[in-house]
Amino acid sequence: MSQTISIKLTHEIDKEQWQKIVDGFNESFEANVTVEHLQNGWYISNPWGYAYHALVFNQDNELMAFNTFAPMRYDHGINVVVSGSTFVRKKFRKNVMIMASMFNALRERVAQDGFDIQVGVPNHNSVKYALKINKERLIDDLSYYVLPVSLSKTLGKPLPGFVDSLWRGALKVHLMLNTAISAVFNSKERRRRFSCDVSEDSFEKRFRNQTYKRVNIGETRFAYRVYHEEGKQVAYLMDCRKNGEKTYQSLLQACCYICAKEAVDAILYVGFMHLKQCLLVKLPKKMVPKRLPLVYYILNEKDKEKFNGINVADNWCFSLMSFDVR
Repeated sequence: MSQTISIKLTHEIDKEQWQKIVDGFNESFEANVTVEHLQNGWYISNPWGYAYHALVFNQDNELMAFNTFAPMRYDHGINVVVSGSTFVRKKFRKNVMIMASMFNALRERVAQDGFDIQVGVPNHNSVKYALKINKERLIDDLSYYVLPVSLSKTLGKPLPGFVDSLWRGALKVHLMLNTAISAVFNSKERRRRFSCDVSEDSFEKRFRNQTYKRVNIGETRFAYRVYHEEGKQVAYLMDCRKNGEKTYQSLLQACCYICAKEAVDAILYVGFMHLKQCLLVKLPKKMVPKRLPLVYYILNEKDKEKFNGINVADNWCFSLMSFDVR
């Protein structure tokens, strides 16, 4: 079956193509997104104001597959694209090389435009493909850190009502203790070699969509999103900063605010947390909701010194700030 790959920027996609993308997206992910949701979401939430998209059509002009590389600006002059929204429609999945063709076409285009690294967080169905066919390399699985608000909902187990009541009382004490500890020991996250730009401008553009709540309290700013997750109300903490740095106090202030303002069952932070704190609990691998492997592919082979230590997780600041999951 013949196919054509078209590489377009977000604003270059016409109305008919957007509808085909949304139909394929909803079919593949069993979702219910709209054209407006995709047009005004992750794809334009960056300093460039657009993303790169691969659209694969057959000879009958049916959309077979789709993928996106969204730009991000990193420290040390490194420009990164984050892969996402990848799907191959069910009726075309016998052609196992469609995805590889999309990635190769996108890589060629973004490399021409000066991007250095492509990263992604493939799901459990496509991680083997990413490593073996797309030639990406694994850095590590992202971690989950949780603050249970409702113990029974967080554990996913029915517990007597008094247990949740006791837990809520214990949570207040826990927050108070962390307030005292952070006043004495306000740890800060050291910037890693591979860290996305966290300037005010980038922060504003990243969370421009109204699905996120951005809060400024004095010198502290943070962003989060409340999402209904399999019967639970989960607040995903996207990022938190005090004077531009991720600190114990900014993490605490964000969690205290969410507990006070939102009716949530848990607060969740996903990513590498290079921050000494005793507020959130790191989930063991056997308890994580789903595996989130961070992979990379070097687009710019000329400046090899830029990429020293790229395969070491400790060299990365990577969290929900850096990719589009929630």
